[in-house]
Amino acid sequence: MKSKPLFLVPFCLTFFFMVGVNGQELLDILEKESPKMPIYTQAIFKTNRVVLTQSVETRKKGTLEFILGTRYWNIPNNDNSQSFAADKFSGHFGMQYALSDRFTFGGGITSYDGILNGFAKYRLVRQRQDKNVPIGITLVQGASYFSRDFLRYSLPLNSSERLSYVTQAIIARKFDRNFSFQVSPTYIHSGSGQPVSDQKDLFLMGFGARYKLGNHVSLASEYGYLFGRNEGEEGFNLFSLGVNWEVGDLIMQFSMSNAKSFDDISSYLFNPNNFHFRPGGLHIGVNATYVLHLKKRNPESLKK
Repeated sequence: MKSKPLFLVPFCLTFFFMVGVNGQELLDILEKESPKMPIYTQAIFKTNRVVLTQSVETRKKGTLEFILGTRYWNIPNNDNSQSFAADKFSGHFGMQYALSDRFTFGGGITSYDGILNGFAKYRLVRQRQDKNVPIGITLVQGASYFSRDFLRYSLPLNSSERLSYVTQAIIARKFDRNFSFQVSPTYIHSGSGQPVSDQKDLFLMGFGARYKLGNHVSLASEYGYLFGRNEGEEGFNLFSLGVNWEVGDLIMQFSMSNAKSFDDISSYLFNPNNFHFRPGGLHIGVNATYVLHLKKRNPESLKK
């Protein structure tokens, strides 16, 4: 009776050895079949724009966005105004489409200054949650066509001088679930050299930030510092403050800015007044962005 357990020992050792070997082989197979997939940081900014200017974000493949923007402001020292709410109004319509998760292109037109613009964005580096890649980088190339006079801009006779170009490298980081920040070194080639001291080649540094106030509401702000500008005589640097409200596939944005335009180049260059709460320096805006998913989404993402 006492010899039975000793008889079972070799059998048990053989069994556990086989299980151990097979288990290790199984782990090796699983590791090979399940390579480590990077988890990218989502929603550094909620939309493709901080407020008026480009953010680091690009849309998911197959996403089509429609943007309808409005801007209202009063003229300084205008005692004869007959307007009910605001002296001036500007409207904007734009569309943009994502060919891939990294590449988005789009364009739009604005009623007040008659500018037609287009842009292409490529997401060069995506921030990762494992901290191996702590920042995101997006490259932007845009062009704007000035179709008529406005403010101090006089339409050149030569049509090639009505085109201006903007090139940006946007570097951003989401520090935690609530706060994101970006800087955007920017080069602008102005076709006519108006109105900043007749300079055609301009450099500026853009700044943008977003702070999440709740699950569907966030605060955003942006500033653009143009190097070599004499503020006052040549206009003022861009400053904007906005609140984003997300309702499903519709994003509403309420903003205050010293910019009249919706165009990237014009918003940076053509601001005759500094930001303040008096007529001329305050432009109230309401934008609506509707997101249409043309590519079928993963069923798991629809549960979120």
